[in-house]
Amino acid sequence: MWRLYGETDILTIRQLAAAVRRPPVDNATISRWENSRSTVPTPALRQYERLFDLPQGELVAVITALDRDRPAGRRTAPRCDELLDKCLGRDPVSAAEWADLIISLTQPRRKVTRPVWDTLLHRLLTEMCLSVGWRYLLRLSALQRVHQHPAGGAALVAVTEEFVTEPACQLIIDPIALLAANRAPTASRRLFRLLCEPRNEAEQLGALFAWAARPPDTPGSVRRLEAVARELCAGASTSSPVREAASDVLLRHRPSARSAPLGRAGEAVFTELHAALARSQTRHHELDLLGPRILRQALASTDSDLRILTVNVLHASPFRGVLADSVASLLTGGRTTSPDVLVDLLGSLGDLRHRAVVENLLRRSSARNAAAVALAHLPGRTDLRLWHHVLTAHPTGGSTQRAALYAVGMRGDRAGLRLLRARAPVIRARANWWLRLPTEASASAAL
Repeated sequence: MWRLYGETDILTIRQLAAAVRRPPVDNATISRWENSRSTVPTPALRQYERLFDLPQGELVAVITALDRDRPAGRRTAPRCDELLDKCLGRDPVSAAEWADLIISLTQPRRKVTRPVWDTLLHRLLTEMCLSVGWRYLLRLSALQRVHQHPAGGAALVAVTEEFVTEPACQLIIDPIALLAANRAPTASRRLFRLLCEPRNEAEQLGALFAWAARPPDTPGSVRRLEAVARELCAGASTSSPVREAASDVLLRHRPSARSAPLGRAGEAVFTELHAALARSQTRHHELDLLGPRILRQALASTDSDLRILTVNVLHASPFRGVLADSVASLLTGGRTTSPDVLVDLLGSLGDLRHRAVVENLLRRSSARNAAAVALAHLPGRTDLRLWHHVLTAHPTGGSTQRAALYAVGMRGDRAGLRLLRARAPVIRARANWWLRLPTEASASAAL
């Protein structure tokens, strides 16, 4: 995409081959990469990031998430030892550094003691939960790699249990869903227990997301999972999020069904966003069939993993700014009857300049909670006066207060957390949990 549709003039394959200096490549190799006939090595992806002025790690994160079986290569021992000391300390650690360290630690001949695994994985798990976008994906891929390592995977299962059972823990779903990467029988038993005997809704949602990501290993386990999912779908007391996640488990064998219809209003939104996408492309845009498909999946897929991946592909593309501006225009003009999906999309694609648009939606009842969650993912922080206004207008609104708490917690806004703790007694214990998080975790999550 960047070679054809970037801000600079179109690069020919020959020009790109000359620019990618490590490893040295020829025109045929570039062509095979771009047509998915061979795997792009990680050093070459980093050259792409340099050439197109992308954040270090963004392309690597997205492509690794799309192809989890891609070879990772090796990392030198001196670099690994340096990163290990850094990650065991309190200095901020970037997502790219975590990826390099985990690749090295999971090499067959590398020996790591259990206390070292425990310390590293607790920090990495915390930072993954606090990360957004491609930084989240890169840390997620690193933890998935650990789950496939015998010693590291056993340590990560135990660390996950300790993490999610901490009193008032606010980041439960992602660590549990991550257990899908672990094929050990202990992880499967744990997922079934969380599905059938959850201590809270977040645990059950995490287990459902995990089972939607990968099937059980035996026919008997498949039948058991489907029976539980059908019971949750039919249950009168089942919440809407749990029912949707259980339905996704049942639809896992029919990928074409895992897409919600957009409806007339949704199709109009898709048409306008796709028109903006086409206008931003070069004269070759009529040949691009991938853009509309990715955009539709980002808007309508009921598969949460696929939706996250497609949104991050759009974020890493040259069209991110144009799409974010178009979504912001639709929201400010009131030209959508179901703004939650678009607010979520703007939170994923937007920049600091879009924060004011989302903050204005906090005053709109139909999209208030979605706006608060989107603010958690956008750069910057919200003025305390706006959070004060939200709390004053909704003194007993539990869902609104929880969404506001997530927004300020994810941004590491300690002043906002103290305000919520003082003004909203119902979420005081949860606010204290956010305040207990180490400051280096929030600092690292942004890198």
